[in-house]
Amino acid sequence: MSMSVSWSAASGKTACLIEDGNVSWTSDIGPEGGGSGGFPDPHQLLDSALGACTVLTLQLYAKRKAIPLEAVRVIISHQEEPGLYQLQRNIHLEGHLTEAQRADLLRVANKCPIHKVLSGQIVLTTEVI
Repeated sequence: MSMSVSWSAASGKTACLIEDGNVSWTSDIGPEGGGSGGFPDPHQLLDSALGACTVLTLQLYAKRKAIPLEAVRVIISHQEEPGLYQLQRNIHLEGHLTEAQRADLLRVANKCPIHKVLSGQIVLTTEVI
């Protein structure tokens, strides 16, 4: 599985194009770094991956288990220190849910695929080709 991220000086812009199969999106640096500010920066993309995965996982689980979940809102914040990227995830659940259902949904949120990736060991290898 691979995706392509590209940029060209000829564009006159800082934004890069991200492509994965038939899907594409754009990322840029913020205005403080000379970017447009019109696209998410890489940290926003990382943080949003956790939020989106959480919402989608809870939505699917609630539907499969007939849990009366009406809406989910996930708020992600982060703090950076040298060698540490700390994510805070706050999950707001709407619906007529029992405490047991809320606890079950929290358990499931902690098992979403991106949560698992970010909680595990990540190994990066890089080569210039």
